[in-house]
Amino acid sequence: MIPYKIVGKTDFRPYVAFFVTATNVLAFVYVLLYAFLGGLPLEQVYQNYVLNVCAISQQSLLETVIDGLRSIFLHMSFVHLTSNIIIFYVFGSRIEEHLGRLKFLAFYLLAGFGGHLGHFLFDGGQCADPLYMIGSSGAVSGVIGAFLFLFPTARIKSKIMFLKVFAYDVNVPAWIYLVYWFFMQFFYQVGSVAPKINVHWGHVGGFLAGLALIFLISLFVAPPDTRSRFATIDD
Repeated sequence: MIPYKIVGKTDFRPYVAFFVTATNVLAFVYVLLYAFLGGLPLEQVYQNYVLNVCAISQQSLLETVIDGLRSIFLHMSFVHLTSNIIIFYVFGSRIEEHLGRLKFLAFYLLAGFGGHLGHFLFDGGQCADPLYMIGSSGAVSGVIGAFLFLFPTARIKSKIMFLKVFAYDVNVPAWIYLVYWFFMQFFYQVGSVAPKINVHWGHVGGFLAGLALIFLISLFVAPPDTRSRFATIDD
């Protein structure tokens, strides 16, 4: 199930969402060129740039923050990149409109570090091998958590693929899609479907961080009123 649009009209231009998306793409291209021109394996390049959860206790706070920031904007593959930026742009544009640009950027980065923290707390103790954090999935998960909190009944235009041949367009209520997404991350991590996957705790951590952050923000900072923007439904 691939989301591609939130049902409803708005004139808001999500400049921060566009900037973050462009930064992710440019960072991916840079790493590919760096590895290709230097004759280096892509994995080796990432090891020099991203956060190693197992090394957090052995390095300074500044090194951890820098590595963590780079990790949020780097991706392991084209599929990894495109799946994250599609979901981010669909949901992030509405969160940016609701919070405002600077608050949204801060929220995105903090949710990304929430993903790092989730990985460290739930999986960092198993450090027989390095655990590298690569991708914006934690930050994107935080955006998903915020959207679930703010717009649980919004309808999401999604495309359902069946056997890579048949495609169906459906309008799915946000809470159904987002709860489904969250529990899929949990079962991928602890279930028998994909027992070797070890990145999903970062997704869970980012999701929970996004929920916590948007709840705290809603208590102390009144976001812009965007209800009138969503009043006109575009089917």
